[in-house]
Amino acid sequence: MTDLVNLAQRLHRRIKWQEIPEEMTSADLIDILIDAIRMLYVISGRTFSFSDDMIVYEEDETTGKMNVTFSDDLALDEQEWVLLKGEIGFYNMVLSNVDDLQSYTTDAMSVTHGDKPYKNVKATVDARQADLAVVWTRMVRFNQLGVSG
Repeated sequence: MTDLVNLAQRLHRRIKWQEIPEEMTSADLIDILIDAIRMLYVISGRTFSFSDDMIVYEEDETTGKMNVTFSDDLALDEQEWVLLKGEIGFYNMVLSNVDDLQSYTTDAMSVTHGDKPYKNVKATVDARQADLAVVWTRMVRFNQLGVSG
């Protein structure tokens, strides 16, 4: 089993310093990771091996916290691929939020470079895409079968 709450905490450590318009909850991060796991199964040629039933939600009776696990054991490289894909998904959401920011002028004031706080996000996405490609090439059990990522 793969602990998705633990993976979500790792993802949060990677993205926590990025300014966003809304706070991301742990449930949001888990949803991003589940989407990344789905994509991993698609690109690795295991589409028919994946089922939503593999995602298990259990409430811990002592703490009241929700435990979310994935019933398959993801190897370390698969976990890293899922985390990178999750980061890319997160940063793409940030980019979609600032798509319409621009410079403008009114009679009372001039606002320029309204998107400046996000200028490096695209570079971050590109870097994560490159990291994702490196991890994928190391997953020879999948990419040597003619499956390309």
